[in-house]
Amino acid sequence: MPEPDRQVTIRRLPDGEPQPAAGHSLTGALLRVELPPTPANRQFGIGALVEVESADVLYLGEVQGCQGPLLLIAVEHAVDRGTLAAIQQVWQPPQDQ
Repeated sequence: MPEPDRQVTIRRLPDGEPQPAAGHSLTGALLRVELPPTPANRQFGIGALVEVESADVLYLGEVQGCQGPLLLIAVEHAVDRGTLAAIQQVWQPPQDQ
């Protein structure tokens, strides 16, 4: 769960550009993320599918509401980045040296 005001990135799926944001809280399956006021951030309207990436967790979800710069995201999947890194190491082919 993001700590208050922790830096995260958010991007619209499938091919949006990552945008900086501040993670606020995760309550149940509802993630609150605050966007800086830039024109690029208008792409995150209600119903947008998004990826929110923090240092520890990757969240996938759908924007359910907006309150000014604050997005309310219904989280569908949360992936622990440490666990993901361990899985990637197992599945990567050996490097030729």
